[in-house]
Amino acid sequence: MKRAKGILLLIIVICLSFPAHSQKKEIIGYFPSWTWKSRDNLVDLSRIPYHKLTFINYAFFYPLPDGTIVGRDATGDSIYLYGVRSTEKGEHTTGAGLTDLAHQNGVKVMLSVGGWADSYNFPEVAGSALGRSRFAHSCIERIKEFRFDGIDIDWEYPGYVEHKGTPQDAQNFTSLLQTIRDSLNGYGKRTGQMYLLTAALPANFSGATAIEVRKIAPILDQLNIMTYDFSGPWDSLSNHNSPLYPSRPEDSTRNVDAAFRLYHDTYGVPAGKINLGVPFYAHTFSNCTSLHTPHTGSDTVHFSGDGNSYYDIVPMLGKFTRYWDDRAKAPYLVNTEWKTVVSYDDEESVRNKAQYVVENNACGLIIWEITGDYMPDRTTPLLDCIYATFYGSSR
Repeated sequence: MKRAKGILLLIIVICLSFPAHSQKKEIIGYFPSWTWKSRDNLVDLSRIPYHKLTFINYAFFYPLPDGTIVGRDATGDSIYLYGVRSTEKGEHTTGAGLTDLAHQNGVKVMLSVGGWADSYNFPEVAGSALGRSRFAHSCIERIKEFRFDGIDIDWEYPGYVEHKGTPQDAQNFTSLLQTIRDSLNGYGKRTGQMYLLTAALPANFSGATAIEVRKIAPILDQLNIMTYDFSGPWDSLSNHNSPLYPSRPEDSTRNVDAAFRLYHDTYGVPAGKINLGVPFYAHTFSNCTSLHTPHTGSDTVHFSGDGNSYYDIVPMLGKFTRYWDDRAKAPYLVNTEWKTVVSYDDEESVRNKAQYVVENNACGLIIWEITGDYMPDRTTPLLDCIYATFYGSSR
């Protein structure tokens, strides 16, 4: 009996010695097909930090009106999916593609379909049984061709009028996802594999009410909540891009925690199915020197428009004063001479979001986009913070 008690005590001690972050958490990096155009192709297939990721979502393919899907950037698809490389002599060689290299490193690759700029055909495609069937069939064909592990639907957004949305989108979105799910299951039976279905979903109340969350949650393997762009230069006042908590009472629904509570508490989605979003990019505001004040849009004098990646912000840090909003758990930058405010995520705020995932038993984090913190010296500081918080080491 004493020996049994001793063994039991040893087991308890061992279990308690493992931190909560030892449980697997998903780190999902969206990888744009147009990456080859930036920074002299600094991030090629061989330089993706596969070992710090669990999924790569290849973005984007998009639907044509007849339901078939095509790539947004044909050159990028050739480079990343077919593994086509150019030699110094101008010759083209074919090597391992993204899915091959990812699978060699134990990383799954999803094909993300849609995106902000290419969601306007979804209402028509989802509106008929024939369109949904063609769409699902085209997804299966792409899985066959490139060995994707599943499909990620990024319809931005059902019911959004400016993207040809209609009130019928809510039900049609559910039907579209069910059709894809059935096709993935059918194909999986033939291949002996399980293919995943995920969706990038709105983080705000109005967007969530435009879809049938309770119906689509059982269809999806994971729900990727886009918890960024809560505020930006399109708003009248400067504010945080992706606050963890509200900075002011009027921001009570515009933050990561509120989005998680909306899906988990209000709609009953299991926490273990919810991925929250982290932006590796910033928003700038010109002609203002503090948060929650009027501005005149993005700073296009000192920055290249809006949506600047973290690697654009880092070299500029010395020109700004960094402030920390402890209520929002978010940083921001101010240059009073330039009259510029920058809302961004840094290592501290990213670490807070990763810890939030751990503490709330969420599934993981999605990153838009994975090259955003890839520095010229090949370090990935924001991604390292996520990995270290989840797994105890940046490796």
